[in-house]
Amino acid sequence: MTAQRPEDLGKKYKDNIDNDSSSAGNLPIVTQGMIDQAATDKYLRYRVPGTNIVLYNLTQSMLGKKYINGDRVRDPGIDEKIDEMIDESRDDGIDNNFDWNPVTDDVGLDGAPNTNDFGEGDGKPTSGAGTPFPGEPHVDKTDVKEADMIGVTNVQYNRAGSINFNTTADVTYWAEYMTPGRFVDPTVIKAAGPGDYDLYVSSGFFPLRAGQIERVSYSVVFGNATSSGPSEASGAKADALRKRETAQIAYNENYQFAQVPIEPKVTAVSGDRRVTLYWDNLAELSFDRFLAGLGASPNDFEGYRIYRSTDPAFEDARLITDAYGNPAPFLKPIAQFDLKNGIKGFSPITYNGVQFYLGDDNGLVHTWTDTTVLNGQKYYYVVRAYDRGYAPLQITPSESNLRISIDNQTGLVREVGTSVAIVTPEAPVAGYLPPEFTPISLVSGTTTGVVGYKIVDPTKIRDKAYRITFEDTLHSGGGTAPDTFKTKAYTLVDITNAGALDTLINRSRALADPIEQPLVDGFRLTLINEKASGLNLQKSKWSDDSIMKFQFEEWRSSIIQGQPKPSDYKIIFGTVGTDTSSQYTVESGFTAPSIPVNFTVLNTSEAKNIDFAFVELDGSTGSGKFSAVYDGGRPGATRSDYIVFLEKDSRDSTVITWAFNVLFDSSRVLPDAGDTVAIVLAKIFRSSDVFEFSTKAQSVDADLARSALDKIRVVPNPYVAAATWEERNPFSTGRGPRSIHFNHLPQRCTIRIFNVSGELVATIEHDSPMLDGSAEWNLLTRDNLSVSYGIYIYHVEAPGVGEKVGKFAVIK
Repeated sequence: MTAQRPEDLGKKYKDNIDNDSSSAGNLPIVTQGMIDQAATDKYLRYRVPGTNIVLYNLTQSMLGKKYINGDRVRDPGIDEKIDEMIDESRDDGIDNNFDWNPVTDDVGLDGAPNTNDFGEGDGKPTSGAGTPFPGEPHVDKTDVKEADMIGVTNVQYNRAGSINFNTTADVTYWAEYMTPGRFVDPTVIKAAGPGDYDLYVSSGFFPLRAGQIERVSYSVVFGNATSSGPSEASGAKADALRKRETAQIAYNENYQFAQVPIEPKVTAVSGDRRVTLYWDNLAELSFDRFLAGLGASPNDFEGYRIYRSTDPAFEDARLITDAYGNPAPFLKPIAQFDLKNGIKGFSPITYNGVQFYLGDDNGLVHTWTDTTVLNGQKYYYVVRAYDRGYAPLQITPSESNLRISIDNQTGLVREVGTSVAIVTPEAPVAGYLPPEFTPISLVSGTTTGVVGYKIVDPTKIRDKAYRITFEDTLHSGGGTAPDTFKTKAYTLVDITNAGALDTLINRSRALADPIEQPLVDGFRLTLINEKASGLNLQKSKWSDDSIMKFQFEEWRSSIIQGQPKPSDYKIIFGTVGTDTSSQYTVESGFTAPSIPVNFTVLNTSEAKNIDFAFVELDGSTGSGKFSAVYDGGRPGATRSDYIVFLEKDSRDSTVITWAFNVLFDSSRVLPDAGDTVAIVLAKIFRSSDVFEFSTKAQSVDADLARSALDKIRVVPNPYVAAATWEERNPFSTGRGPRSIHFNHLPQRCTIRIFNVSGELVATIEHDSPMLDGSAEWNLLTRDNLSVSYGIYIYHVEAPGVGEKVGKFAVIK
């Protein structure tokens, strides 16, 4: 290959010789005879006999150096990165021009990221040469941007049908459509007037041996006019030039056009007049190589849009039209969720006057429940991930695939993508008992944080036991600032089998309240951690409601500030002498003395009595007796004694933590002997905290099922010509499918349908999941004939449960 760009002039090229003698392979060496033979060539080239390998610029200085042998075997050091190959080889397994990027291109043999296939994430290029797979970008056969370019050499534009392909001789195709240099005259097309035309484009000549494969790349660009008139005035030329630029960018990126997000994997759970969808978060990891090649952010995932239809072609959602009244490419979602990133509202890019709605910044979820459905109606759902598009190139936001294959003959769905769910909500079977959770109980520790749960998929709940534990970390305040604890992580473990514990969530740091927790065993935990220390007003109270209200807060004076400690306390009142306060300087120039008092302070979290200072501001009831009084000298004010808590910090120094006093109220009483006050603080999740709970799977109770037999119904009753849930007739003639439903059935039963003469018309064997207590009858007899109008009797027989007899009418 020769340099084709001015900036390549003077650079070395690949000569297939170990110039710096760095290779270690057992390779042949250049001989004097090879140099002599190369001297007869204008460019000093030497072809290795029996091969297509050519050694370039073979001068006397190359004598004795190694070179690539006839089997194309080479040592990694044979090209010492001083050589430059203008184009990428397509089958040698090497990144010849060093444009393979380990960050974006290490995607494995299948050329797709996040599939964990061979070669993905191994830190080196993986070639697809010799395999049916594309291999990684920028190496070998997927590096199409560096294919040899001849260009378009012949363009013909003829009226459709002007060539009879059965009778036209091959020589005509060769002469008229493949020989270089023939191009259609645009004035001829214009003169011919509007109509249907065929476009013929060819590129040649070049040699092509039998079995040889060559890539040819070209682009055909058309410009759309926005108004009438010449191309300049109508905008057609400007549009064509923009598209030409986009085509060049696509070529430079190996035809990796702007890519849609990864298709989510959706699961649907039916219920009684409700459908719950949940899906994975793989789409949020989507990486757009096309945008990465432009220097734009390749992580352009924005959100999810949910569509619902009663038609497999999603006709119910095709409500949006463009400015011309034609169907737009966007469907109308029933729900939408997007990243909280400030990007919301309509996309600035229009499509025939229509803009894609990017969302309301309402945050992502991975579970959604539809409560607007009707039992018995079949619904089609799809959850589509969407991106933001790219305004500089007028690339509109795009959605992940909606894959659903419908049989043209029967109208039945043959195949669906992972993001599509087909579900029919129904009432559960008779006697159904939903899954149960025991209360999530704090079995160890003192946290006031709350752990809850939300059942997403009741079919996944099993008879199990679980334990939740936490990790915390201490943040030293430094100086006089208090030490603080922060929750670091939590872990959820299945402890059903004590000998084989199963960790379901391991040391997750997703602890903020709005964060959606992972779905495990059909449920999601909800964690509400405390934000900061302070009183828990629900649990902190006097033993007697008639006592004056209290205040509990960190101590503050001119020079001393309390260092709050996340513990619970109890103050127990008795007579003076119950305990003795400690002497301690609580204020600049004031030291509280040590005196006998009528109370003691217990740290209930640590199960020990603590020291305290007593600041006696009211001595009206006697020294050492805790009290409060109205301060007549300060209108509206009160005076109260203070109990100042003294405890050890992390450095084993005695510090003030909290202060306690009461608010004087003449309608209430002071604490007296025998009274206690419980002080419970809001406490974050700590390492000492352990929660446990158990679950019970959904089940069927035979006694309940027996008592629910009278709930069995036929709907609609009477059946008049049709039912709302009947599917569209796939045929051009005939009535199409009919359907009536029996609901609230036992899980297993036999339904027999009789006419009024007692003749058996049809038999339905019912055996369903617990969430589906419905059976369908297609109004065909056991001889596969359409039933007549009239009154019918049905008999339901459920072994171990009971029997039910009823009637319904069919009106045609």
